[in-house]
Amino acid sequence: MSPSEEETTASPETAGDLPQRPDDFSPDDALGSDATTLTSDEANALLREGKEIIGASIKRLVLTGEYPQPVVIKRCHLDRLVIANAHFRDRCCLGACTLYRPRFTDGCVFEQGLDWRGSDLRGPIVAKATVNGTFRMDNATVRGLRVHESTFESLRTWQARFTDWVTVADCTISGKADLRSFHADEGIEFPRCRFLGDFLFRGSTVAKKLSFPGSRFEGAIDLSKAKLHDFAYLEDIEQGETQSFRFHNAIFDRLLVNEGQLAGRLASENEKDHATAAQEYGSLKRNFEALNRYDDEDWAFYRFKVNQRRSRTVRWWQPWRWIPRFVTWLFLDAGCGYGARPFRAVASALVIMVLFAVLYAMGIDRFEIETPPLPDQPADSLLNRAVFGATASVSVFTAGLAGEMIHAGKDWMLLPLTIEALLGTLLWGLFIVAFSRKVIR
Repeated sequence: MSPSEEETTASPETAGDLPQRPDDFSPDDALGSDATTLTSDEANALLREGKEIIGASIKRLVLTGEYPQPVVIKRCHLDRLVIANAHFRDRCCLGACTLYRPRFTDGCVFEQGLDWRGSDLRGPIVAKATVNGTFRMDNATVRGLRVHESTFESLRTWQARFTDWVTVADCTISGKADLRSFHADEGIEFPRCRFLGDFLFRGSTVAKKLSFPGSRFEGAIDLSKAKLHDFAYLEDIEQGETQSFRFHNAIFDRLLVNEGQLAGRLASENEKDHATAAQEYGSLKRNFEALNRYDDEDWAFYRFKVNQRRSRTVRWWQPWRWIPRFVTWLFLDAGCGYGARPFRAVASALVIMVLFAVLYAMGIDRFEIETPPLPDQPADSLLNRAVFGATASVSVFTAGLAGEMIHAGKDWMLLPLTIEALLGTLLWGLFIVAFSRKVIR
């Protein structure tokens, strides 16, 4: 759903009476030469009576105490608004206004949300405030924003524009932080915040750094379609048990996050959407490569190949397609981790040699043996069988079809000897390629 489509489903008391896009209304043109000028006392009297203030200019408006009626101020010019130690029982709307250095401080409580939609705010500060409901900044233009030690039920910033640095510190967002489709000309910092719901950053643009030092996330961090043009710092976040990530179609190449934070937390992979997961791991691989973090790159590449393989659907009426899928898993995944895990080839080689050693030990009579490995033991003793099986398996696996043991077999034993020789040649080749890739980088 696009931002404009979702606006049509807004609550009745707020929908339709405010501009929906920044170019629908310019706050600088709100006041004409005949605009009403109100004092702080006059504006307070009107607001306590539950009346709306529209198209007025008010200097040093101070709102304090309790306001049981809705507080609605639209298309006004507010110079140094101060809301301190105030309790708003109903909604508080500052829509399509121009606010110069507004302050929301000293334990303000907004029971039915705080609305800045369509407004132009210059240097706002929010400190020690509590906003129940939704704190809305849709289509607002904010020139510098500082928020400290505040609690919000939910946030929404669709189509907002932040023209200066934004700092949100020591805050708690108990519900959804809907920060989709906004544009930040500078950077955004969220130090020591707690996000108890999902953190939605879909489609948003940040020109400079995005950081969350010491912040804790309990829900999803959704960076899908986000455009992060500078460093994004996620390495020092705290992760709850259900925290997850989404990166679908995001644009980034300086995302500081590591394998330990991502493993098992990619939402698309957990939801079995392997095609999307492959695309996201591909983006992470390019990001790690740009940062010269090759171990993390290998991990992302491995997960990319695994999800790419799983995304290819095999129908039950096409059983022959399981064969190449199984061979791919056996040799490329289990064999060497798609070139990212060379020592997996060594582990696979050991397993193969042990299995074939058991087979040769059981079928020792199928070999032409002049002298048993342990002459002082009976030729068919368990110890002789074990030593012969191990020796024969290692010899065939390492020497291949050119080994002596391959010619000592007879009857049906020639088949497993040939199979092990081929497997040995293939696995050693995979190991050399994967290990060389590791060493060269």
